[in-house]
Amino acid sequence: MEGLEGMWSRFSLSEEEEVGAEVSKQNEKEIHRLAGRFFTKRVLNVEAVGCMFKPLWKLIGELKIRDLGDNILVFDFEDGLDLERVLTLEPWTYDKHMVAFERAAEIEAIPMLDFNKATLWVQIHNVPEKSLT
Repeated sequence: MEGLEGMWSRFSLSEEEEVGAEVSKQNEKEIHRLAGRFFTKRVLNVEAVGCMFKPLWKLIGELKIRDLGDNILVFDFEDGLDLERVLTLEPWTYDKHMVAFERAAEIEAIPMLDFNKATLWVQIHNVPEKSLT
């Protein structure tokens, strides 16, 4: 019986086969990623955060959550529509503390994000009628 090395040494390609082929990336799943900064001094429990946000967000696809430390969590959404819905329905709070979200393409870039913007809802009372537009 001939060994694999012997068979490989006689292996050759025709001119058409030598041209090459392009490998498709269709099987790779696109990751839709958000980084969230939780403005609290308390230590976060990733499981508790997931248990609270998953039902609120009514996700279509899966969600994976990772802790990066410094109260920053990474949210990897399977479905891009889920990510867009989360951003559209801001602001979000956790345990009565503000959460600021930013899109993050690469995990390595997350520690350099500022988290200096957040959506707020403001309600003003006793405004004079002349000031209303």
